[in-house]
Amino acid sequence: MSEPVLELRSISKNFGSNEALKDVNLTVPHGSLIVLLGPAGAGKTTTLRIIAGLEAPSSGEVFIEGMDFTNHQPNQRDIAMIFDNLALYPNKTGYENIAAPLKIAKVSKSEINDRVMEMAELMKIGHILERTPATFSGGERQRVALGRAMIRQPRFYLLDEPLSSLDFMLRIDLRTELKRLQQESGRTFLFATPDYTEALALADTVCVLIDGEVRQIAKAQELYDEPVDRDVARFVGNPPINIIPARLTRDNGTASLKIGNMDMKLPDQMEHGLPSGISEVEIGVRPEHVRMVGSDSAETHLTGTVNDMEPLGMHTTVGVNLGGVDLFFTVPGVQEFTDGDKVEMHVDMESILFFDPQTGRRIS
Repeated sequence: MSEPVLELRSISKNFGSNEALKDVNLTVPHGSLIVLLGPAGAGKTTTLRIIAGLEAPSSGEVFIEGMDFTNHQPNQRDIAMIFDNLALYPNKTGYENIAAPLKIAKVSKSEINDRVMEMAELMKIGHILERTPATFSGGERQRVALGRAMIRQPRFYLLDEPLSSLDFMLRIDLRTELKRLQQESGRTFLFATPDYTEALALADTVCVLIDGEVRQIAKAQELYDEPVDRDVARFVGNPPINIIPARLTRDNGTASLKIGNMDMKLPDQMEHGLPSGISEVEIGVRPEHVRMVGSDSAETHLTGTVNDMEPLGMHTTVGVNLGGVDLFFTVPGVQEFTDGDKVEMHVDMESILFFDPQTGRRIS
């Protein structure tokens, strides 16, 4: 088995009294696309800068292709780092912009031409090679900038929110292009973003960073279905998960959840999966796991009072109060509700997640 292209071993970073990274461990295989996912201030950019050699870790080691590069300078690492604000040379053509790193490296003219044309085909920008950046669309500018960064053929690429300055539709188009580009080229990308949808669309594997800590490394869908803690559950998914305080009671072998002023019986198999001796819990309920039912439904259901509504085209997000506890769920299409309307809801009990209210860790 070949060495991974990158390993972070127990990386920590302090800025004065601020602990920006705490014991970060990450392995990046050759040819993979790994997403660093986390909110602003989570440590994503600091992690990339340490990998690139632009910051020194306070402790820990950076291994590249099996060798310790912790104390090597950036120009010794052979890494390309791509930001969202890649500037192009305004007076140079698309061809000249892409070729610039090769000219600096004194590559022969014939090889430059071959590699620029190959990159232009990969990036689908052959039609703008003779034009200057002033005539490019936003997407064309980003493709030329990425092509210029990628033509160097470094060990791997660090991308720090490279699409964040683009409008919504262009971001969708370019992340599709990035995924295609990575798959066709077989190159290794480490991509930082605060956008879970972007992570879901791009990643082979997602590394969730929150408060400088790696909380979970998993496939994007696994983060959604099986988050390790309350913070990951809240960060992954849109609309966000409901986190609701509840009380677990057991009586003559029957377990129930008290939510607000209502009780819901737990399925037997779910009750058996919970540790004995716990009573106070927090439950995670995804909005899409709640549906409206009739008041005469035989299914176990909750009764709530509408206190919020947000039509969003394909669905409407509805907020209800359950006797002191708020719950949000979605209904298809645009539906009209009035504050104070009574609604009956069935919760898919099999999809409920349980968290320790003190630690936030998942308990079932």
